Amino acid sequence: MTPRTPAHREGGEAATAASPPSRVAAPSLPCLSVDRSAPDPASAQLVDAVVDAVARGLLARGDRLPPVRTLAGELGLAPGTAAKAYKELEARGAVETRGRAGTFVTASAEGCREEARQAARRFVDEVVGRLGFTPADAVEQVRLAAAARG
Repeated sequence: MTPRTPAHREGGEAATAASPPSRVAAPSLPCLSVDRSAPDPASAQLVDAVVDAVARGLLARGDRLPPVRTLAGELGLAPGTAAKAYKELEARGAVETRGRAGTFVTASAEGCREEARQAARRFVDEVVGRLGFTPADAVEQVRLAAAARG
């Protein structure tokens, strides 16, 4: 059986030697990108990009990710950086590596939504319950944190 590959719903250009952009998307999977001007390590950005793509429905359970060397080459990264991201994703249960067959998405958008609901419940328990914020103030803290993240 041939593995499914995700539909390319987002465009992106690879870096050029003349003037490399700060954000580079992988041509084989445009929803995966790194921003060279960001303070976060490229491996962490790749982890976030995969998790975000799953949550947004751009990647689905069973989709095959590009091989480590391919992804690293497309993004201008060392293969070890892409491998580190894949290992972190595997540790989180978001992907699984099937030897030479490749690395496949095991997470789903519904699973991400459930994880977000659980995190929201923990946040409310802490901020509203323990710290005494009003629900409106707690929501404002989330807005501020999201705005600071970019």
